[in-house]
Amino acid sequence: MSDHVKTAAPAIDGAITILDILSQSPHPLQLSDISDIAGLPQATAHRIINAMLQHNLAALAPGRRKTYTVGSKIYQLASSILGRQAIVPSFHPIAEILKNEIHRTILLSLPIGNQVVIVAKLDAPATRSFNAYIGRTMPMHLSASGKAILAARSVPEQLAYFRGESLIAGGLADESLALVNDLKRSARLGYAVSVNEIQQDVGCVAALVVNNQGAPVAAISACFTGAMLTQQSARTYSKNIVQAARQLSSLIL
Repeated sequence: MSDHVKTAAPAIDGAITILDILSQSPHPLQLSDISDIAGLPQATAHRIINAMLQHNLAALAPGRRKTYTVGSKIYQLASSILGRQAIVPSFHPIAEILKNEIHRTILLSLPIGNQVVIVAKLDAPATRSFNAYIGRTMPMHLSASGKAILAARSVPEQLAYFRGESLIAGGLADESLALVNDLKRSARLGYAVSVNEIQQDVGCVAALVVNNQGAPVAAISACFTGAMLTQQSARTYSKNIVQAARQLSSLIL
């Protein structure tokens, strides 16, 4: 898994890589499988796995000799985090109405650092399967939800984001200038659009959710095949999405 970031703490890097592998596998994995996928020596993978077992970050799969799966600690942490997000239970009835109005998969995303993470999802029946799942993180500037949130931030905050994502080299590069214009348009229209940026032939329309102080705290988005998402269709669908986001905003303290 060479696409994982390497830091000055290789043991942590290895543990994160192994967690990713275990969480994405549909079945328990043997140590040799984990070692091969992670690109780690078996001795290193074994040492990291043993430490993860001690902390319940990994677990031995029941009934299968020496195979590993995600540990109970991960579920405890995820449940604890989601349990503190009062926005999630409020999202579901609103998303159910929105799903029935536009017949699209509906997502709720929260900002975490320079990324957005999907924390809730409601699938519409008989729609295309999208590579969007609870827990998926995406750069803000490549997702409709992230753009909706970023557009509501101040110019200094946006510039800080550009620097953090290496989108500024001396001055604003063409990509950054296009993003600035995109954010201005999103702020003016009240919704953001992304097409073919996270997944080929997939687009999203997102609207901002704010708290009672007007601060951006989340975004509601709907997924479409890229061919369906024109400027006109985005404008049409945005009316329902913006209304849903306003309803959710009214429930957020």
